[in-house]
Amino acid sequence: MAYTFKNTEINNEKASNFETKSLLYLIGKRSDSKEIEYVTFDCFNDVSGINKKFNQIWDVQSKNEKSINPKKIGKYFYTLFDNYISSISLSFKEFIFFAPIINYEYKVDINLNTYTLVNIKSETLTRIKKGLIEEVIRVKGNTIDYKFEIDEFLKIVTIVEDCYSENEYIKAITKFKKTDLKTDEFYKSVFVDLRNIQTNKKNSYIENKTIIDISEVLVFQRHLSVKDIDLLVISRIIGCDVFNYVSIPLYFSPVIDKLSFEDKKDVLLDCNSNLSRAFFNKNNNKGFWLICENIISYFSNNDNRDVETVYSEIFKPNSVRISFLTDITIKYLISIIIEGLE
Repeated sequence: MAYTFKNTEINNEKASNFETKSLLYLIGKRSDSKEIEYVTFDCFNDVSGINKKFNQIWDVQSKNEKSINPKKIGKYFYTLFDNYISSISLSFKEFIFFAPIINYEYKVDINLNTYTLVNIKSETLTRIKKGLIEEVIRVKGNTIDYKFEIDEFLKIVTIVEDCYSENEYIKAITKFKKTDLKTDEFYKSVFVDLRNIQTNKKNSYIENKTIIDISEVLVFQRHLSVKDIDLLVISRIIGCDVFNYVSIPLYFSPVIDKLSFEDKKDVLLDCNSNLSRAFFNKNNNKGFWLICENIISYFSNNDNRDVETVYSEIFKPNSVRISFLTDITIKYLISIIIEGLE
């Protein structure tokens, strides 16, 4: 079950932008995005998603090449095909070619942007297959006939066309219902931050390194967890790292002013713990994002800085609360957001 990393490299900024889009597509634009726990960079492929159990991989080859012709599409399929026939082939859940919008003349249904090769016209498919065959022979030689494997691979590979701006990909992972809480320039800056982190993660040499178990890929530090990405986004939106706040927020002091020193410590510990549990509950953290959205939206129209008043105006009595986000925890969050906004 050994897997050896091949064809790894450090790409230019243009490619990195596109690879960051494919990363955000994996964790924010798919119906199964919640299943992805880690995203690796230039290991198994340009970008790959991995689940928590390390037994499923979403394999992505991304090519930001406009007016890409069918033969080149086939050539670029090679790394996906190589994983399809690898020793860990059964671990690959999906093989995805992430590309700009393909020429409509190649497609059966021009309105589809995510599709298998069933949506490719027969004459175009023939040229794609030829490109893949030629690349397989160029890299592996012609001593082994991969005709059957190529035919089977072409039945399952998926083409995903890039239909969104960088800003829209970032907005998709915030879980906010409103998309105008921040400016487009802000979302663009978050995208650039994530792209730079992704690029820096690739500044290591892993060519010809071998792993026995998929989980061993984390040793090379060419990955981010989805939690890391969510944390980057929410920290940028709030204006600080809410989960590493080490002092009492200035605007929170009046709320706990009458408590003893030890009680204050306990409240702060509880608030930090509650926020972490609410945010890092991957299967049910929409409530956290919704509460943050309500608070940020409130401050976009109000200058009030009194936490108790802000709380009472946003959150009505007996309104639904999610687990862990108690009244005092939400007031603590309001205080942190106020400081971040300032």
